[in-house]
Amino acid sequence: MMKWLLLGVFGYFLFKSAGPLLSIFNFNRSVKEKKRKAMIRSKVSKMDIQDAEFEDDIK
Repeated sequence: MMKWLLLGVFGYFLFKSAGPLLSIFNFNRSVKEKKRKAMIRSKVSKMDIQDAEFEDDIK
């Protein structure tokens, strides 16, 4: 009986501590995503993009 009680208490604390740990991982992932988007944005802004002219050749 004591083993089940200790196992239940351990499970409860594990469940309660999962929330803050998951929020830390989600925050870390969002920071990495923002850095990746900023890097892509800076690469695109450095590119010399010219307007392309296309001819419509429909027959």
